[in-house]
Amino acid sequence: MKVRDLMRRDLTAVEVDTPVAQVIYLLHQSGLPSLPVVDEQGKVVGVVAERDLMRAILPGYVDMLVSTSFLPSLNQLSRKLQEIGGLPISQFMVRPVVSVRPEDSDLHVADLLIRKGLRQVPVIDERGRLLGTVRRIDVLEGLGKAR
Repeated sequence: MKVRDLMRRDLTAVEVDTPVAQVIYLLHQSGLPSLPVVDEQGKVVGVVAERDLMRAILPGYVDMLVSTSFLPSLNQLSRKLQEIGGLPISQFMVRPVVSVRPEDSDLHVADLLIRKGLRQVPVIDERGRLLGTVRRIDVLEGLGKAR
């Protein structure tokens, strides 16, 4: 089975200058785990996931702590989120983009999702423009039907 048979043709994406607060709203409303970030021509230039934004509001040292007694308060996290809420998502997106093409196999996309620890990947054309996305559940469902 090919990616074209599994992909969602949902073109929900954000532009590089979209404010963080709006991206959070879109992630929440769409229920998607991540969003592609596109330039003016619709070319995928980055991806932003919930975890990327969580990392942005947590101090870097939190990853190294073994005790939660040193975690910042919710007020501190809320203030940090307010601080970055108006910043462009380009400051927090992940590059380079892990993506697939419509002609790639289901096993290729499954391998990428597992190895990279991703919940979904963008599907792009030969010019790098967004065609849709493939989620882990799409691959599972497709594999279940195909075999």
